[in-house]
Amino acid sequence: MKNDQIQIPKLNLEQSVKAFGDSLRERGKQPATVDSYRRDAARFVEYLSENSITPGDVSPEILVAYQDYLSHTCQERENTVRRAVIGVRQFYRYLAATSHASNSPLDAVSIPPRDESLAKVLDDDEVEDVVAVAGAGSPPSKAARDVALVGLLAWEGLKATESIGLLWSDLIDSGGKHASLHIGGNRERVINLEERTRENLRNWRDHYHRHLKTALGSKERGRMFVSFKGRDAGTLLPEITRHGLKFIMYELGEKSGINHLNTESLRHFAVNRQLALGRSPEDIMRHLGLRRLGNIAKHMGTQTNLDV
Repeated sequence: MKNDQIQIPKLNLEQSVKAFGDSLRERGKQPATVDSYRRDAARFVEYLSENSITPGDVSPEILVAYQDYLSHTCQERENTVRRAVIGVRQFYRYLAATSHASNSPLDAVSIPPRDESLAKVLDDDEVEDVVAVAGAGSPPSKAARDVALVGLLAWEGLKATESIGLLWSDLIDSGGKHASLHIGGNRERVINLEERTRENLRNWRDHYHRHLKTALGSKERGRMFVSFKGRDAGTLLPEITRHGLKFIMYELGEKSGINHLNTESLRHFAVNRQLALGRSPEDIMRHLGLRRLGNIAKHMGTQTNLDV
């Protein structure tokens, strides 16, 4: 097929990306999938613009070059690159369909294989180092946010999308010795929080209401975690993006000397920690929202069968 069979509408490309997201939503895709594909499409369009490539002239070779750019220039993880390729292919299938082309020029590009390997297992001391580094950050409100985030990821095992999607209304806390957290999404559940997680969230909530909520004003959306931008964290935004959370982990990892720190390695730590505490596999699956019993064995780095 010739590339000029796909006619990109002469409108703002941001509108094309938005329309792509709308079409995914209409097809019943999960909100997290819609956001992920739309973000991948927007990033690819930005790459084309920076390299003076007309979207209608995109070829398989350009997608391969983009894949190499993500892997080497941006140093993205293999599964992140894989997801990006899938997202871009889906975007161009949408463009092909809306321009009545028979197929997309990018269908010839194979999807990179999934990396099933796990990051190096963090130990208790390393996680405590990360918590200490987070707590020593500046300003104090940012430090309180980072400590609360690390706790949710490392002790409760939340996923990245679950963490950034939390609302203050998801925290079920009467101020006593117990508190719970409602986690939405396709693995919706309510979990009981450990004491440290509970206290860290309360401390962060205190900072939020004392110092940040009023500063956000009309931008305030009830999100549990906000974003601090700028060298002195002087700019406040009402929510964190996936890339923003990734940078927080990179920053904390760099300061604590852990170059493999990310949300997945903290979730991996959480599974192993829950096992060490003597929790049953069934309870761990429920707490972390795991779909299959085999996922626990995967996090242990073994294929050993586990009895529920």
